[in-house]
Amino acid sequence: MMPDASILRRIETAFGHDRGFPQPTFYAFANALRFDLGGDVEAVGTRFLQAIDRARAIARALFARSGMLTAVAPLYGDYQPKRRAERWQGTLKELGFTASFDGCERTWEDDDPERFCDWYMADFGNDPALIDAVLWANIARELGVTPKARWLPRIFIADFERRLILFAYDDRGMDVVAMAREPLQPIYDQFGDWLLDYDRARMDTHFAARFG
Repeated sequence: MMPDASILRRIETAFGHDRGFPQPTFYAFANALRFDLGGDVEAVGTRFLQAIDRARAIARALFARSGMLTAVAPLYGDYQPKRRAERWQGTLKELGFTASFDGCERTWEDDDPERFCDWYMADFGNDPALIDAVLWANIARELGVTPKARWLPRIFIADFERRLILFAYDDRGMDVVAMAREPLQPIYDQFGDWLLDYDRARMDTHFAARFG
């Protein structure tokens, strides 16, 4: 997919969804893993450190062979998107994400004409520091750690070439998606202890049966 294509077209071409990334992302794809980041840890600082360490380790492994990545930021129901976009993009830069977001495309809900979402994207080279900034923004969102900003959108990281998605939705967990099983098999094998127990049976059925 050419990087100058619109964000919605790129998502549809690579992942088969014409209205951006669906949520919950894990349940919308056959090849998907859902990880438990914070676990049972209650102390805020310790919980954050565990969550960010797990997310970083998985991201490093998932994108080890990636070149260009894209941050995709959905912003829901804001009638002053320009002002808010300037605010959250500025905060994201303070967190260390220096890539620039392009304008936006809007999607609407079929059953509610008042509900919409603006989709922003930023292409960037596979730089661990930029990935870490996105992970920090998502994971710190609901925790009492700084720096953070509650008004930041929850940001996806995608490799459109290899058709991979990584989405840390908060300190509780993270979804990892591929359009084929092969890219996720080593992630499942290496980080299986961190899989979310609630959905483990589904993941085991798909990824643990390859020797059967």
